[in-house]
Amino acid sequence: MSPHPDTGTDTATGTEAVTVTETETPPAVTAPALRRILVGYGGDERSRDAVRLGVALARAADAHLHLQLILRQDSAFTPAYPPVGDVGGIIADQARGWLAEAQQMIPDDVAHSSAISPAPSVAEGLIAAAEEHGADLLVTGSGVGARRLTTHPAVDALLHSSPVPLALAPAGHCGETPVGHVLAAVSPGGGVHQVADDAAAWAAQLQVPVTQVTFPQGGDPARAVAAHDWPEGGLLMMGSSRLAGRRRLFLGDTAARILTQLPIPLIVMPRHDTPDHRNDHPNPADSVR
Repeated sequence: MSPHPDTGTDTATGTEAVTVTETETPPAVTAPALRRILVGYGGDERSRDAVRLGVALARAADAHLHLQLILRQDSAFTPAYPPVGDVGGIIADQARGWLAEAQQMIPDDVAHSSAISPAPSVAEGLIAAAEEHGADLLVTGSGVGARRLTTHPAVDALLHSSPVPLALAPAGHCGETPVGHVLAAVSPGGGVHQVADDAAAWAAQLQVPVTQVTFPQGGDPARAVAAHDWPEGGLLMMGSSRLAGRRRLFLGDTAARILTQLPIPLIVMPRHDTPDHRNDHPNPADSVR
């Protein structure tokens, strides 16, 4: 493996550009990082973006794909207004129809399953399903926008609570380009690189190059992201903020600004402290905050 640093200044804006260090060949496979992928589906366009991303990842990793549709449970303390009677059967029929449509998007060579479950909120239901099915990754659509990542309440909740890695599909994600690159967002300075190690494990399983990227400290990182030439078929992996609880996600302010300009899927990794990886290192390089 031979790293090739690419640093400099964005001549168009005069701001520091994204710094890139590329590894040509992934390390040898040790253990699969992706075995079961769960996609949150809700029948809308952003859900279809998520299915397309989930299919691409499952195909590349030879992983099982599971579609989960969450039916919101009404609280007894917040009755529907105006009263509409019992519409549970109608909603359940619609949910089954949505899942049938989603299954038509999955090629025959991708092993898959699907389920419908009730929950007080979409985020709670997806987290419970991910834990029940032993998912290694939870995939959801982001929101509206021209091939960029935005968020909505369910995604916001997952970005601050998911115990498993969360993948966000950009709006309009077509999924036609196979997964071909894993990029790890690391902070400059000393310290260990938890996300870099995770990215290397993913790249090894997917048999694609792995790249480390560093975002400029100071100024507007979103401008650097918008100016950067992101590879088609790329996945950007980012760590959680130091504010995250152990084995939970928490997206920091800088990371939140970055995702608004990111045209490729973003994967946010939960914090997992180990003797070799401490997110509270004095100069942490595990996450972009």
